[in-house]
Amino acid sequence: MKTKALKGMNSAEIQVIKETLERQCRVKSKEQIFFPMVLEKVKQHGPNVELDGMEMKLICFALRRKALILTAVYGMDAQQQQKKVLYNLAFEISKQRIQFQQSNNPVKKEAQTAVTVHASALNL
Repeated sequence: MKTKALKGMNSAEIQVIKETLERQCRVKSKEQIFFPMVLEKVKQHGPNVELDGMEMKLICFALRRKALILTAVYGMDAQQQQKKVLYNLAFEISKQRIQFQQSNNPVKKEAQTAVTVHASALNL
């Protein structure tokens, strides 16, 4: 299952996400193989890209990491506006992911047992 997590974002925000993912593709990490796939999807589909939970987590990770790197390089007081944009984008995508995962949780959609069928019949 997938959702359009970037829907409603403007072109500047999408561009920030693309640049952040491009930078993350160059970083050596155990998740390195996944970032190019997510980047290609975002480049192709823009705000209408369909993402799953893992892909949304990867985008949030990249955004937060870039903000942390800006803090490490320039200090707490410098680049505040850019860091705020990065953290806010990560927060919005995280909200979308949590909402998506709660509404598509396969554990919630388990078949009714005889006990729950009986209980639901009593509530009529």
